[in-house]
Amino acid sequence: MTLHNIYRSTDSSSPSESNSQKDLAPPNENTTNPKAVAHYNALPRYLKRIYYKKGIREVEGYGVQAKRRILTVGLFHKRHDDICHSLSSFGLAIRQRDAILKLLELYCHYGKVYPKAEQVADDEYISKRTFWYAIGKLRSIGLIRVVNRYFNHRQISNLYRLDKLVVMIARILAEHGQQFNDFATKLLTFFNSFWQDIGIAEFNLSELAPIKLKKVGGW
Repeated sequence: MTLHNIYRSTDSSSPSESNSQKDLAPPNENTTNPKAVAHYNALPRYLKRIYYKKGIREVEGYGVQAKRRILTVGLFHKRHDDICHSLSSFGLAIRQRDAILKLLELYCHYGKVYPKAEQVADDEYISKRTFWYAIGKLRSIGLIRVVNRYFNHRQISNLYRLDKLVVMIARILAEHGQQFNDFATKLLTFFNSFWQDIGIAEFNLSELAPIKLKKVGGW
């Protein structure tokens, strides 16, 4: 069973329509510095030298448009303490929580998350070991998915899929009085029992049908 038409009812435009002028500019074929794929200096979307070893269908075209993001930049700052408390409830220590907060901040700004581990560690004054421990803890309970990202046949970073984590945080905020738009409200009230069904649900917030709910005997 899938959740249909939520995106269609809010916006029918394709993700490519939100490309910036920088994305549409001619690619620089002399670009060989792996840092060029960081969020702050991204290579054009159609430069094919960036690829994924596995899960290509999962990440191809991935990116949540600003108008469809449940967590926005304003909400991230306004409810920062509540988001921190949510991360603590998932078993993260303070420094581990800081690492995930950085990923959530990037999600709010860009709709996709692919920083280098050392970048996050430097920004948050933590060790890379702390960063990877936080990632591993959330991966073990199914809240984050990681896809390897390559440039010229060398791994440069990972793509971090935060879909389920974002939805769970939004649900906690809604239970504490946060008002969301129509799309988010439909998304959060889709389940008969959110906290019971969330464990068997798969999310891809960049798709028109963002929820896939597993039933007995198959999808």
